[in-house]
Amino acid sequence: MNPPTNSDYPYTDTSTVCLPDENWKPVPYYEGYYEVSDLGRVRSLDRVIPHPRLNTQFVKGRVLKQKVIYHNNTLSDQPMVDLQVSLSKDGGQHYRNVRRLVYSAFIKHLSYEEDKMYVINIDCNGFNNRLDNVKAVSIKDKSRRAFQRNRVPESYLSYADRSQWENYGGYARRKPIEQLDEHGNLIAHYESVREASRRTGIGEKEIISTAKGRYRKWKGFIWRYAK
Repeated sequence: MNPPTNSDYPYTDTSTVCLPDENWKPVPYYEGYYEVSDLGRVRSLDRVIPHPRLNTQFVKGRVLKQKVIYHNNTLSDQPMVDLQVSLSKDGGQHYRNVRRLVYSAFIKHLSYEEDKMYVINIDCNGFNNRLDNVKAVSIKDKSRRAFQRNRVPESYLSYADRSQWENYGGYARRKPIEQLDEHGNLIAHYESVREASRRTGIGEKEIISTAKGRYRKWKGFIWRYAK
């Protein structure tokens, strides 16, 4: 997939002139430093920063160039696309997902550690981060959507005969497992620890240790084997 041309999406326009019907709001935690627009553009603001030789230095604001991140998919011929920008504050540099910035500034600020919510593109087009094309979904809804789009394979465990699996090693990894939030609310059900690890990015060992009670929770999640 080739990057779009300048006429395709607003984010490719890095001029400082506002586009038609474009509105801007501060980026949460970066107020006074950066703003994001409802068309998916991000800009820095005019500001004075410390300078090792001059004491201070004036920096003129600009519209940031966005980096296109491609995530290859083995089932689909179209990769998943993320647009990211680099934001700096207090000497630290951080890469941020643009669609999440748009949602947090205009709809509701989300902290993944607290809300456990993902922000997705409604039309599945990662280049289109307009406000009317982003929404927040749960991990369960995100996984369901990926399956419906044929971006994750049907798990063999959904139809396999597991009646004899206790007779040999690795049974703990093959048992169905449930993911809960820190309040004990069910988030998702997986047919195996391996599937849960693949879909969430959390290590199998950590999931099993939490399910066995060695840890109360891991990265904000409670894990338990399904009854």
